[in-house]
Amino acid sequence: PHPLLPARHRLRTLRGPSARVVTNASLPPPFLPPSKCTKPSTFPKPESARTTQAQAKGRLKKESPTKMSKTARPPMPHRARRSGSSGDGAPPSSFKPTCPGIYITRLEKADYVERDYDETIYTAAHCVSMKFRVECHLSTAFVTAYSQWVVSPALLQEPGASVAFAVPLDPGATVTSISATTGKKRIESCVVPVAQTKEFKGVRFGRTDPAPLATHPEVFALTIPGVRPNEPVDVTVTYFQPLAFVNGAYVFEAPTTIPPDSLGVGPLRLSSVLSFVATVRSAYPGEVPIECGTHPIALVQKGSGVTQVQLDPAHANNWVNRNVEIRMPVWSDHIVAAAVQQPPPRGPAHDTRSAFAIALAPPRPECCAPFPRSVVFLLDRSGSMFGQPMASANEALLTGLRSLTPHDRFNIVAFDNLQEYLSNEGLVQAVPEAVERAIAWVSTHCTARGTTDIMTPLQGALAMLAKSGAPGSIPFVFLITDGAVENEREICKVTQQAQGCARAGGMAALPRVCTFGIGRYCNHYFLKMLATIGRGLSDAAFTPDRIARQMTALLSAACSPVLTDVQIGISGDAGLEIYPFPVPDLFVGSPVMVSGKIQGGLPPVVEIKGRLANGQEWSNRIQVMEDLGNNALDVPLDKVFIKQRIDLLTGKAWLQREAILEDEVVALSVQYGVPSVHTNMCAFETTKAKQASMEAARKSGKSIRLAKYAVGGAAGVLVLGAMAGADFGNVGASAANMGSSLVGAGESFGASIAGLDLDFPDIGSRSCI
Repeated sequence: PHPLLPARHRLRTLRGPSARVVTNASLPPPFLPPSKCTKPSTFPKPESARTTQAQAKGRLKKESPTKMSKTARPPMPHRARRSGSSGDGAPPSSFKPTCPGIYITRLEKADYVERDYDETIYTAAHCVSMKFRVECHLSTAFVTAYSQWVVSPALLQEPGASVAFAVPLDPGATVTSISATTGKKRIESCVVPVAQTKEFKGVRFGRTDPAPLATHPEVFALTIPGVRPNEPVDVTVTYFQPLAFVNGAYVFEAPTTIPPDSLGVGPLRLSSVLSFVATVRSAYPGEVPIECGTHPIALVQKGSGVTQVQLDPAHANNWVNRNVEIRMPVWSDHIVAAAVQQPPPRGPAHDTRSAFAIALAPPRPECCAPFPRSVVFLLDRSGSMFGQPMASANEALLTGLRSLTPHDRFNIVAFDNLQEYLSNEGLVQAVPEAVERAIAWVSTHCTARGTTDIMTPLQGALAMLAKSGAPGSIPFVFLITDGAVENEREICKVTQQAQGCARAGGMAALPRVCTFGIGRYCNHYFLKMLATIGRGLSDAAFTPDRIARQMTALLSAACSPVLTDVQIGISGDAGLEIYPFPVPDLFVGSPVMVSGKIQGGLPPVVEIKGRLANGQEWSNRIQVMEDLGNNALDVPLDKVFIKQRIDLLTGKAWLQREAILEDEVVALSVQYGVPSVHTNMCAFETTKAKQASMEAARKSGKSIRLAKYAVGGAAGVLVLGAMAGADFGNVGASAANMGSSLVGAGESFGASIAGLDLDFPDIGSRSCI
């Protein structure tokens, strides 16, 4: 065991979390009253405010769990096996709910012997119907999931008890609204500025605390109080998420695996409950292909740049109770560019600019010559990486090493408060023998120890690339960390200066910086801004099982650059706003998607330029396609990229300490219903008349005072909390080497379930851009 880590972190990394979903409705779980369900002290609560090292150490001491005698420990229940893939159907147990639904929950407390965390157990109600409506716009999926459930008397301890609505989510997903009705009760949601939530206490949901509840990155949950036996509960949730890009296709997976005991028997029973319709809009004119390997699908309608499909009712006997996955292939024999724009919305609007999107799709790997790369891997090995985070990061790093070709050069820096280099002589040619030596070096040198210093190894890596980068290669820095440091703004400035020096020194390619954050203690806005400055890619993992998978995906996406120094020719300065900026490189495994707004719209033709691996310039003049306004599409184009816009504005406001930008983030967040670090999503009970009055006020552009429309006033409103992972880091926790604050899949993390305080498992530029 690492001496710097408390016992609970050693237990977590050695055993790992697990949770289960109980689907046998004949075994009703006991209901835990609020007095017997307190927030466990086994996991440090994430903090948006930074803390000092002394405060963090004090918290460690304060939060150490009380030892229990053997006689006092509760008996361990039967441990259900972990679930397999979604293709196995709904298993008897899993880490989280497998579909949006109504669940009765109970808490299995930690015993600090077998488990150092509390475990949430879900029992699903009976599913009457489930409808998914999905709109895939360019690289983003917008989802509306409606479902109706009935809770049997055996599942409720008493009439009018509370139940939980829970939905599994992709880590990058953002919930934008939740609506539930049962009997005469109506629950709605709204995004409000943090400053307006001080009087909200959630008394209508069984709480008396205005503090927001942190959300699990893969599960969204909400208490629905006052449910009666056999009374239908209707719930609608809307969310959006970025589409994954796998083997040349955008991929969307819908959580449609219904617990078997909630469904009934036979495939025809599934078709009478489940409905799935997907509309796909592309920036490219012509037919939009859609593939589905999980279920039979049928064409509903198609046109230039848009296709709509549904699960095929004619082959309902072939439906399988598993997640629906659709693929939209984009690889071709060459680089393809396209642009689409949409006029501003009609009626009163603060922003009268046109929204646009410009897309670059990469060719198939066999149809392009990728650049050689000069790569420096910076791997955080500080004490907080101990256990599974370190093992998973090493596993992904080995995959990245094996992806190198003999044309590449590389080095590895393992850092804590000190640094160790694979080679003190600089970059090494990635011949097979050198790669094998590096793999052996990782196993002996990349072990957790020390504290965190990011500036020194990053400066060393940039200097190394400037000195010994191979001619014609693309210099890359991959930074993997789970910590926050005090000098993050200075690190961004150093990276900007390195870019300027490289440009002034005549380097053929500026250093690219890719970042990967682990857990909640690192400053994810710092990592996003660093990657934006460095024209690189950025990602993060918040659960242990996703570290290796997502980090490997990031390294794989960046392994084959095909077009660099991308420029988009837009003349004038008519209120132009573009994200991301600078425009990132095009990789075989990562298309480029740029969004923005401009007064008066784009010109009819836009020219895009870049540099190919052979040193030649690539250029393409593309026609700007006007949005068809197809009646199957309900999401405006400017909302497609609103999350990216809010995140980059938030990062820019943090970097430049600009309150005006924070105000802009708040305004965008409230306008589009997208929670941010400066706003919270809130749930409240209301009436039909009050809801209609609220919608009328919103459409007229009036400011919304939520307490006016909530039953019980301000005290009745529940603050659901900020988005999971949206934080500025915790320097004190990093300095004290507290664990990576990874959320176990079966752990609780402060979500409000069944009336309990229950934890869940755990910019713009002008002219040529």
